[in-house]
Amino acid sequence: MYKISRYDRYLYSMMWVAEHFFGSNKKIKKLREDLSASISQKIPNEIGGLGENGEKHIPVPVIEGMNIEEFIKNYRKKSLPVVLKNAASSWPFYKKWNPEFFAEKYPDDPVILFDAAIESKDLAYTDGKKTKTVSLFEFVESMNKGGKDYARLLPILDQHPELLKDLDMDWLMSAANNDAREVKHQLFMGGARTSTQMHCAIGSNLFIQIHGRKQWWIYSNKISPLLEPVVDRSVFFRSQANGEKPEGSFKKADGWTVILEPGDVLYNPPFFWHQARSIDTNIGVGFRWFSLAAILKISPAQLLMTVTASNPSVREAKKVNQNFAKVYAELLERESRESKEL
Repeated sequence: MYKISRYDRYLYSMMWVAEHFFGSNKKIKKLREDLSASISQKIPNEIGGLGENGEKHIPVPVIEGMNIEEFIKNYRKKSLPVVLKNAASSWPFYKKWNPEFFAEKYPDDPVILFDAAIESKDLAYTDGKKTKTVSLFEFVESMNKGGKDYARLLPILDQHPELLKDLDMDWLMSAANNDAREVKHQLFMGGARTSTQMHCAIGSNLFIQIHGRKQWWIYSNKISPLLEPVVDRSVFFRSQANGEKPEGSFKKADGWTVILEPGDVLYNPPFFWHQARSIDTNIGVGFRWFSLAAILKISPAQLLMTVTASNPSVREAKKVNQNFAKVYAELLERESRESKEL
């Protein structure tokens, strides 16, 4: 396994931060792109290209689900991804939650839909907008008829806290950190083959696979220079890189992959890049929290870019109670408006 040197990672972070603050400066943008290319050239060609499509992935480690002590010691504290196998298979949701459960119980809840799929980044809905809002009943009905939309980041558990009784909150808080700050619960639902493109964010995440199966591709923050992140002053970090079919420098990137099954819980550390694709119609919940120690350990640079974001700002995100579906949707609509103005 080839490791990008600490010096190159530090230099790249400095260029990344500089472009974040002076994004209209073409010289800084060019310097960052040139540095990314230079780092890639230092990696021997034989390092990458081990998989069928040129990718280099190893399985995400798997441990026994109820072993919280091993998880904390060997994975959470070391900022490494891991699957806690069947950790949630005895929780109340296991025999209750499916798409019809949510459609029947909360039919009128709004679902904000936006395009963040791997293969359809330029999707526009019928009115030309990048987002649309439907009821939860309408979404499930469309999904069951083969609709390609994917409901991401839904705040339904925070808006209906009675649903939290179907999760083992004591287990989650213990696994996360009993003094975890600003815990958020986000629900994801979509049909087979729906996907989310490469991204990362500031929060730690215990992702609970509830219904169906989903495949993940995960990459350490340390290989960020090979992903050439989009720089747009957002609280989210995005990349056009594709773990399923890597191209160019990204073929040299080491990563992990795993197929989650119902009852599995995946730990994804702060700022670790990831993308996902549904294998079946599926539901999952992200249990997210903010640990300053973990964030600083992984990327002080991305912490700085997050707290100084303006597209939108952290303050704007808090105004909508950190409903990240709204935050992400506004980001895409703003991008759409700006592109039309050019």
